[in-house]
Amino acid sequence: MKNSKAHPNTALKLDIRNRIKGRTAIVGIGNPLRGDDGFGPKLIETLKERGIKAHLFDCGTAPENYIFPILSTSCDTIILIDAADFGVSPGNIKVLNLDEITNVSFSTHNPSPRLFVDLLKMGRDGLNIFIVSIQPKTTAFGERLSEAVKTGLADLTDIFTGIFA
Repeated sequence: MKNSKAHPNTALKLDIRNRIKGRTAIVGIGNPLRGDDGFGPKLIETLKERGIKAHLFDCGTAPENYIFPILSTSCDTIILIDAADFGVSPGNIKVLNLDEITNVSFSTHNPSPRLFVDLLKMGRDGLNIFIVSIQPKTTAFGERLSEAVKTGLADLTDIFTGIFA
């Protein structure tokens, strides 16, 4: 039976924490001009304001331009942050393994996260890479982050602050 006093994000925080090995880079991907697709860059901005102890990269819609800066950190774990449609209610956060990224629809940018991951892995063997994704409500041009995604953003900010404080 579940403990009714447990915070709903406790399992998510434990899942993320258990996947992290050594030095970490958090990589935000997405387009802030397209509603909830701006989740990744907004999270990076918020984490920078909090001063967390991880390498932070706002890659926007061109993560491939950041391969060498990311690899130059000599990090052991790379966490990709991106909005993706995985068929649940907006604002839900899911941790995805690399083998799952071909089964979800990532937002509005190219190339696919799979290609980006493959390029990172070619640059350095043994990297621990996973994705933390949020279900968007809208990725329409000119929209702002939806309330559901803002709530997820606050939750994930708290989770990363707790892990990397």
